[in-house]
Amino acid sequence: MAQGSKSVAWLNLAFGTLNVVLGALALAAVWALVSMFSQRTLAPAATLLGLGTGLLARASLPQTRRYGAMLAAVATFAAAYYQQILMAAVRVASTLDLPLLAALRQSGAGLLTLLARLALAGPLLLWILLGAVLAVLAAWPFSRRGS
Repeated sequence: MAQGSKSVAWLNLAFGTLNVVLGALALAAVWALVSMFSQRTLAPAATLLGLGTGLLARASLPQTRRYGAMLAAVATFAAAYYQQILMAAVRVASTLDLPLLAALRQSGAGLLTLLARLALAGPLLLWILLGAVLAVLAAWPFSRRGS
């Protein structure tokens, strides 16, 4: 019986991890979509990304405090980087007057990751760091005092 409960716990942890990572990437895609239509970076949205990722980690991984908080912070950084990759693809597509999928195909992952890394500087990086702190705070299940 103990072996069966270990495999179920491991499966719950794997599913919760996948849920947090994919949820953070989905939130980043929404951030990229809103940024694309507003034609601004919308750096303060990184705090919403972190808060959403933290709450998702808290709901998906309630039994593992430290792991959930660490995963929320890492997923926030990864999702913000993913958002910048999407925005780099939009910039390349608009510069070359190509459809977005054609720009993604022709520019390649190397160019897009380089452009995204260059964009992650200054105030945007501070907003992302604040979002990661919010993710950790939102993911940490604080215990209630009293009855």
